[in-house]
Formats: sequence, structure tokens, C-alpha cells
Amino acid sequence: MIGKGIESLIPKKDMSIPEDKIRKDFIFWIEIEKIKPNIYQPRKDFDEEALESLGESIKKYGILQPIIVNKIEKRTERGISYEYQIVAGERRWRAAQKIGLRQVPVIIREQSNREKLEIALIENVQRKNLNPIDKAEAFDRLRDEFGLLEKEIARIAGMSREAIANSLRILTLPVEVKKALREGSISEGHARALLGAKDVKLVKELLEEIITNGYSVREVERRVKERNAGAGPKKSLIKKVPSMVSEFLEKKVRQILNLENIKIEKKKDSIQVVVNFKTEDEMNDWLKKLKN
Repeated sequence: MIGKGIESLIPKKDMSIPEDKIRKDFIFWIEIEKIKPNIYQPRKDFDEEALESLGESIKKYGILQPIIVNKIEKRTERGISYEYQIVAGERRWRAAQKIGLRQVPVIIREQSNREKLEIALIENVQRKNLNPIDKAEAFDRLRDEFGLLEKEIARIAGMSREAIANSLRILTLPVEVKKALREGSISEGHARALLGAKDVKLVKELLEEIITNGYSVREVERRVKERNAGAGPKKSLIKKVPSMVSEFLEKKVRQILNLENIKIEKKKDSIQVVVNFKTEDEMNDWLKKLKN
């Protein structure tokens, strides 16, 4: 190092990296009330107990990782004001609110709506914070709202294309199943097994049985297979009454009831005797004859 001067102690700028490609992340302290949740946050439910635990950690050690936000310009009567929308770190922000912090450290970045959803999704998936329904809905939004293919979503989420496809299929299940999955009453494996059922009625029946009896995923798969085999409508076991039997019955009933205006009608699951009277007096006369 001797003889090379002080310049040898100063690292030189890497001229191979363009200036506009170097990200300069400055940390700012922003008032907590100016920060708003991410409308593209895939996670719908936040565990209150976990937030309290995180709050205690923040009290002791501070917020170790700044919250990433997007700056949003708003025009008001007094001029231009700014608020900040969370891109990543909503749990830290919520925990900080709980313990009454007035300011939190943030990194301001400009991202498109798609990038906001991607970052929030990646943060939650990597930390396993999303339930299967929230995760599937986030994948669905990337596909439908932003036109991403399943293989592109798989790359973003760090999952296989098959796993993305299976996750999206869960959204086709009845509301009752999705609610149970969101609440943790059944697992994602149970939900995938129910996808094999032939009809909605069978899915709902098996859902109740899973919750009541605590079936394993393998047991559900077995029952789906068994029920599918007998899921078709059962053929009616009711035999049609031959016409000659009907005529014989009509004759017998006329003799017993002493009536001519009688008719035997064959229904799908019953045989009805129909008696027609022209007037109420005629019916009363017939009833008097029966008493005699």
C-alpha cells in the first residue's frame, strides 16, 4: 500500500454498472398515520396474538427491517399532500400501531400495482403466512387482472406450475369448503381430495364428515372414490301397475262402494282412487247408502 497514495484506500466506482441501475435505498422516518395498508395485500387475516408478540419484540429491539412503501400524491384544498401505501411489511406496521409508535422507518419505492401484489405475495408465501385460499386468490388476481401465465406465477412464487394450477383449482370448490379451509377446519390436502367428487352435494356431505369425524386426507380420497362409484341417481324400484290390474281394481271398488263414477289413477309412486260427484246432494245420498 506504501507509495500508492491515499487513492488506494478509497474503493473506486464500478463503471460497469450504469448509474440508473444502482438502487439507492434511503431510510425515512414517516408518521404512522400517513401510512396506509396495501390494497393488493393477499393476506386477509392477521393473528392478533402474533401481532402482540411482534409488538413486544419491536419495543425491545426496534423495527429491524424498514417497511417498503409507495408514495402517493394527493391534491387537497390546501395543496398537495402525500401518503404512503405499504408494499411489504404490513405486520410490522400493525404491530407498531398496537404499541403506539408515532413514526416507523420506511424505504420509499415506486412500483406498479402488479409489482405491489408480487412483492406482498412473495413476502407472505416465503414466510408461510398465507392460508391456502388467500394464496389461491392472489394467484388468481395475478392471472386475471395482470394476465400472467401459470408458469410466470410459479416463477414469482418460487413454486412449480403444477402447484399453482392445483392452488387455483381450490377456488372452484363450494363456499362452505373455502370457508372451512380459510378457518383451518380442513387442510389444503382435504380440499384437493374433495376436488375429485362428482357433484357439489357429495362435496358438502364429505365436508361435514371430515369436520365431524376428523378424516385423514387418504380416508377422504377413498370415500370420494367409493361415493363416485355409486353417485348416479338410483333407478325407481316402483313397478308400473298393469292396465288389466287397474280395470280389475276399478270393478272391485265400484262393487264395494256401490258407485259407478269411480276411477283408478296410477301415479309415479302411488295408486289413487278418484270419485266424482256432480253435486253435494249426490255425495250426501251416497254416504247415506253406505250407512245402511
